[in-house]
Amino acid sequence: MKRLICLIFSLIMCFSSFVGCSDDSKTSESKNDQNSIFSTDDITFIDENGDSVYSIIRPEGDEAVNQYAVKIFKALKAKANVTAKNSADVDDGAGKYEILIGDTNRPETAKARDHLVKNVGGRYKDYIVCTIDKKIVIYGMSVEALEAACDYFEQNFIKPEGVKGGILYTFKTEGQFLEPTINSVKLSEFQFVRQRFNESYLTQKQLEDANALLTEKAGYLLPIKDDSAKESEYEIIVGNADRSGVSKISDGDEYSIVISGKKVYLNGGSPAAKAMAVSEFAKMLVAGSVTDNSSTKGKYSEAVKGYDSSKYHVPIWTEDFDVVYPDHPTGINLKYWKFGKDTAEGYNGRTSVRTEDPQKLFVKDGMLNFYASYDDEHYYGFKLQTAGKVTFKYGILEMSAILPDGAAFWVALWGQSSDKNSISAFMNEVNIVEMFGNSASYSANSHGWPQGTAAAKDRYNEVWKPQGVPEHWSLDSGYAGQKKYYCPEGNFNNGLHTFSYVWDKDQCTFACDGNAFFSINPNDKDLWNETFNQCINILLSQATGFKSRGTCSQDNDPVWLETNNFQIDYVHLYQLNDGEHILTDTTYK
Repeated sequence: MKRLICLIFSLIMCFSSFVGCSDDSKTSESKNDQNSIFSTDDITFIDENGDSVYSIIRPEGDEAVNQYAVKIFKALKAKANVTAKNSADVDDGAGKYEILIGDTNRPETAKARDHLVKNVGGRYKDYIVCTIDKKIVIYGMSVEALEAACDYFEQNFIKPEGVKGGILYTFKTEGQFLEPTINSVKLSEFQFVRQRFNESYLTQKQLEDANALLTEKAGYLLPIKDDSAKESEYEIIVGNADRSGVSKISDGDEYSIVISGKKVYLNGGSPAAKAMAVSEFAKMLVAGSVTDNSSTKGKYSEAVKGYDSSKYHVPIWTEDFDVVYPDHPTGINLKYWKFGKDTAEGYNGRTSVRTEDPQKLFVKDGMLNFYASYDDEHYYGFKLQTAGKVTFKYGILEMSAILPDGAAFWVALWGQSSDKNSISAFMNEVNIVEMFGNSASYSANSHGWPQGTAAAKDRYNEVWKPQGVPEHWSLDSGYAGQKKYYCPEGNFNNGLHTFSYVWDKDQCTFACDGNAFFSINPNDKDLWNETFNQCINILLSQATGFKSRGTCSQDNDPVWLETNNFQIDYVHLYQLNDGEHILTDTTYK
């Protein structure tokens, strides 16, 4: 979200000639209409026992809104001398006195937003602070607007004596904006709905970019929700979201924009094509209003020619496992991959091996399939790598996969630098996915390992050893809790999920199902900058039964038959053609 807000304001600065100079206006509205939804009851913050009358309620899982809730909590403590309970909207809150912050599940929040959209405009800076029944509602059309609304509430309405006559205060963004509609309905009535699981970060990025364009031109910042959210009347549905009317597309080059009454369906046969549907629909909206007759289909390969490839990520290397190659019994494409083979001490007197057994590792039904197993002597894993075939620097690397679940299974999608001419003292290893048996969660990580060359050793001894930097270090030090991601429902063995690494000179960001959860800026530390800006190759692996992992499933554990499947739908790399993103590939053009 921070990326989106920064992008929006950058665009506004760059294209102010389209928007005009805004004149922000503030209004206090009348609550005396007999049909008004707003309460005129006096507000009292302190009960007869000196306790807080109100609880603070925020959307569950929204850390940005939680910051504002904490700020209101502190303001009530400082100005009204009461301690208010601060909790998520896990219940319905019926009949309770509550201060609602942001997009809560309370019906009063929905009513306030509806008023803001229909009567104020619903543009990205608009906000409302009001009383509805027993609730004080604080709502903004963007993160920035919500922050301003909370500040205004704190500064003007938190008083020991309370507030007479209730609250109704709105802030309206004025300016010269376009007013696109969808079947004559204001754009501000709509929200984007995307897949909760197995969503590409590329799609999320284009949703944010589309929102930035719509905010710049029309002043609207549409909510982006996943398909677990309650269905609303007006929705722009992206991909194979769990909504009626969605049609899947099998052709990876095809995208479609279907406008049907109160719903819009944007989809494509591949992540890139789906993202293109989002981009093209945003362009349609800023060009004018759309109706059912505006529905269209297109080819990604043609549409992408109209985009600046230095700013628009495109698929530069894709492995979809949709062809069984005859050159190897596993069906693996040997132009892309080579096998890594190794052995390690395993549990129960066995040796853990990574091998290329086609009975365990094979391409079938559009997926790379691996089923962990064992015999009297061995536990079986695998390793595939693109070293010597494909290396890259910067881009969005993604894997859509089902992870195995069981104590013996250690799986990873990772990258590793391999340039022996590098001036870095350290080899770069980045773990996009590293899962240690329990597929309820996985970890991301970045490491520095000894490079191995004489020049690298000299640099380490001269520069980093005197600073106390060990020969092997990782982001486990200081970031262990932040870079772990928990499956929000079930575990990663229950279905496909998309795991992403977003990498450029200013960020190393990890995401799951389109949701970024951990990021560092490699420029923040010289050590990071030196290590994390080297070309890497791609590795897929599973180590099975490694004794060094400290645990192992017993031979009679049902996981060996039920959840031992590591299945990869695709591995994709998207890049910009900007002179900084690099692909070194002698086999794929």
